[in-house]
Amino acid sequence: MQAVLLFTYSLCLAVASLAKDPRPCKSPPLLEGRLALAILKEKTFAVEKFAYNAFDERVHVRVLLDKDNKTIYRDLLMLYREGIAFEIFRHNQTCTKVPFKDPWKPMEIPKDAKFLSQMIIGSFSPSAEGLLINNWSGEVAKPPLKYLISFTEFGCLPVHAWYDTPDQTLLSVSFFDIVIGVEDPNIFIPPSFCDKVELSSEREMTNFFDALMR
Repeated sequence: MQAVLLFTYSLCLAVASLAKDPRPCKSPPLLEGRLALAILKEKTFAVEKFAYNAFDERVHVRVLLDKDNKTIYRDLLMLYREGIAFEIFRHNQTCTKVPFKDPWKPMEIPKDAKFLSQMIIGSFSPSAEGLLINNWSGEVAKPPLKYLISFTEFGCLPVHAWYDTPDQTLLSVSFFDIVIGVEDPNIFIPPSFCDKVELSSEREMTNFFDALMR
């Protein structure tokens, strides 16, 4: 009887939550976890460990990239406020330093995003076997993209995102193993062997995806 009551209570909570449209939200300022990125048109796939720092507007990504039947390992440190990105190759302690032209975009649901639906991944089980998420859609001007994003209802953590570019390149980003906070704050500081590297005048990175997929 108790199990039935618990199930009924959980179901009522879910229905009550589904009855109201959620509001846009912002993720915690310090996060780390993993993400899987796929560019379907180019048959490119990457698995990355990421660290996110909204206080200093910095993102660190450790990339394992499978592109054109080649596997590439590198670290990418994007310093949005400074307008600089570092490509770091730890196996031989080398790096490149390039201009980074992407304005800071916090991990959040944009205020002009359109709420689409709310759903549970898993089940309504009272033993916490389901994850309540909200789905949103919208567009951004630079770079021009249409998006469909999913965030958790509680905690406002990213779950999945689809991005559609003007040339009809479809990008899929899945987030997992997210932890609130950052274990090693030094991950956002370029290693010492990058100190004397000059800023490149021959190339630049224009946005987050351009940086990841180079």
